[in-house]
Amino acid sequence: MKLYGRPQSGYTKKVRIGLAEKGRLEQVPLVVVSREESRKAAHRARHPLGLVPVLEHDGRYLAESTAILVYLDAVHPEPPLLPVDAWQRAEAFGWDRYADQALTPPVRTMMFRDERGDDAPMIQAAQAEIRAVFDHLDHSLADKDFLVGDAFSLADLAFVARLQLFPKIQFPLPDELEHVVAWRDRLAERPSWTATG
Repeated sequence: MKLYGRPQSGYTKKVRIGLAEKGRLEQVPLVVVSREESRKAAHRARHPLGLVPVLEHDGRYLAESTAILVYLDAVHPEPPLLPVDAWQRAEAFGWDRYADQALTPPVRTMMFRDERGDDAPMIQAAQAEIRAVFDHLDHSLADKDFLVGDAFSLADLAFVARLQLFPKIQFPLPDELEHVVAWRDRLAERPSWTATG
């Protein structure tokens, strides 16, 4: 088993966090695929769009971070990343999709702002979008330690890679979002954060 990706890719990092949670980070090597290499036929044979991450297992290729994590959870079920309860499982997928749709675009804007030039209105809009996501999360975490059920799951994992980038994008979590700050602190104490941060 090996993982094709880029260390700076949030989705590659997401899979590596899942591997770390399962104690398998060292057993699944990361094969770095540069942006240039991702456009070549060798990588397009793994993923027709040339995207990362891609998991290779027994000569087969599986793309997309969430699909990879679902597979890893099936072949290495302990500790689980997906709840057993059907409703909670669906909620975890919902949070994962929310992170992709609501948080990833403004974080990318902040990450690549130097390449795009100093566009103050665009940066302010991205910061407002990020703040709106964490306002929602703060409300959702008001009476619980994790987003779904009483344990760390795909729902929480979906946000870890982006949270790890906050120092780089210079976005401090506001102190008044006390539930989110406490949740982030709990996530940062996990060995998977240290191993992939």
